Amino acid sequence: MSDNKTSSWPPRIPAIDLAAGSTTHPGAARDGAADNGGFHTGIDDADRVDGAVHADGTTGLDSHAAGQHRAVIEDPDDSGRSAPKGERAEIGKPYVRLSRLAILVGLVAALGWWQGPRILVIVAAVVVMIFFHELGHFVMARRADMKVTEFMIGFGPRIFSFRRGDVEYGLKAIPAGAYVKIIGMADVEEVPPQDEPRTYRQKGYWARMGVAVAGSTMHFIMALVLIGASFVIVGVGEPENWKIDNISTGSAAERAGIEIGDKVVSFDGQAVATWEEMAELARSNPDRNVDIVVERDGKPVTLAASITSRFYVFGTNSNEFQVYSDASGRPAVSVDQNNGAAKAGVTDGSVIVGVNGVSVSSGTEIAEAINTAADGGAATALFTLVDDAGTTSEASVSFGSGMATNEPVGFFGVGQELVPQKYSPIAAVPKSFEWFGEVTAQTVGGVWKFFQPSNLWNFVERVFTTAPTKSDAPETVATNSTRAQENLARDSQRMMSIVGAVSLGDQIAADGWGNVLQFLALLNMAIGIFNLIPLPPFDGGHVLIGTYERVRELLRRDGRRYFADYNKVMPVAMGVIMVMVAIGLMAIYLDLADPVQI
Repeated sequence: MSDNKTSSWPPRIPAIDLAAGSTTHPGAARDGAADNGGFHTGIDDADRVDGAVHADGTTGLDSHAAGQHRAVIEDPDDSGRSAPKGERAEIGKPYVRLSRLAILVGLVAALGWWQGPRILVIVAAVVVMIFFHELGHFVMARRADMKVTEFMIGFGPRIFSFRRGDVEYGLKAIPAGAYVKIIGMADVEEVPPQDEPRTYRQKGYWARMGVAVAGSTMHFIMALVLIGASFVIVGVGEPENWKIDNISTGSAAERAGIEIGDKVVSFDGQAVATWEEMAELARSNPDRNVDIVVERDGKPVTLAASITSRFYVFGTNSNEFQVYSDASGRPAVSVDQNNGAAKAGVTDGSVIVGVNGVSVSSGTEIAEAINTAADGGAATALFTLVDDAGTTSEASVSFGSGMATNEPVGFFGVGQELVPQKYSPIAAVPKSFEWFGEVTAQTVGGVWKFFQPSNLWNFVERVFTTAPTKSDAPETVATNSTRAQENLARDSQRMMSIVGAVSLGDQIAADGWGNVLQFLALLNMAIGIFNLIPLPPFDGGHVLIGTYERVRELLRRDGRRYFADYNKVMPVAMGVIMVMVAIGLMAIYLDLADPVQI
């Protein structure tokens, strides 16, 4: 396998889970907040016109809609319910809010001291993204004359707030998102009769859809602006315009005489145009001697290379290890010193020279010997090993009830750099939309793949074992750039929380702030698309329910509004929330215990 320092656009990144950075506010969920993915409705199948429930064919507000309305107080507590008088007084004390602000500032300063100032910029960028998401909901709601009562950054206790007109604006202590509260997003929410015409539920289909998709639309606009700026300021590498910028020590490439700045144009007689084509040819030719033609200083140079291989040996227990080629091209071992294989005598860095008494000299021969024994029902293998001092030893390793290897893949040992091409502002516009389409397809496909049962189970299993997913290179023997490509391959179908996204952004910033523009564009695309998943409580849930109601209205042809049955919607919403909270917590744990590395 080869490694890739700067991939072509659109690069493949792990999926990003919004549950970990959810902006759903508990009070908003009860009182009808439009938030980052919040679907809060309390609607039934009764025919409602202008706020009246006509279960019996009569008109006018019934007792449910008009008899027990809860007025909005000037200073509600943080759950959205009326706070007792003494509690409201406590909330209003300046020193309480100053102490909260001091704690927040202290935590931010501690984060900057612990992780460095770059991460504060990434955190600020994420907060700005979430702010604009909610601003989209806010602006569209106000344009439709819906009554908005709150626009808050953060959750939990208030630090400060002020009221202008109907809206209370403010900052809360937990900077994990933001929310906008719009009245009447749920039929069970009681509002004053005079406000009923300004509720979300009483507005037309297109007004409600405008509010629902406004958050994601803002993300898409930000993504286009950021990527366009990146194309103009930094440039973008085209797949055909690349060169080698890193060579792994002791790799096949180094032994063949590859130099920094070379570009492979032919591999084993096949023409090569892009990095991906070269990498795939290397992966598919393990333990083979091939001729490689590189372009060096504008001239072709032919080199002979011996491609090495990498693969895992594993069973039904944890006694697994990886076989790779060392600096001399011999099949060596990378093993966790705490597992059973190491305790049985398989030492890290030792060279395998025999399997079950049969001499071997390459990775493919080792794989063939193990799989042949496994086909005969064996679950234990005897390895003959030679250490750095030349001492020979044997290790009998049990692999549980069965053993196998994955398919050996070739390893060449080079990293690429795409030569960036800058665009004029005018030329960057169509290029940005081209990128937008490619990333949309890639992100939708990535989310779909993650939620496939097998991939979801692999994610859960990885969380509980904290063991790295099988890849074709160990971190213990790779150079930095090689490790980057291997880790990205291993994490390509991983769900990443907002914690992981911030950490990844910090790593990208270390290579230059120009790359951060591209990363933030990708992050905006991921958040925008994720929020449009057509399930409650995501924004896409609003679209789905609203469209269902509209279709029922058109089929009925009597001009009356149709309201979906909230009693049927609520269990689905609660189920989705529980699943996403679980995935979010697992993603946060994995991002802390086994963070994505590039």
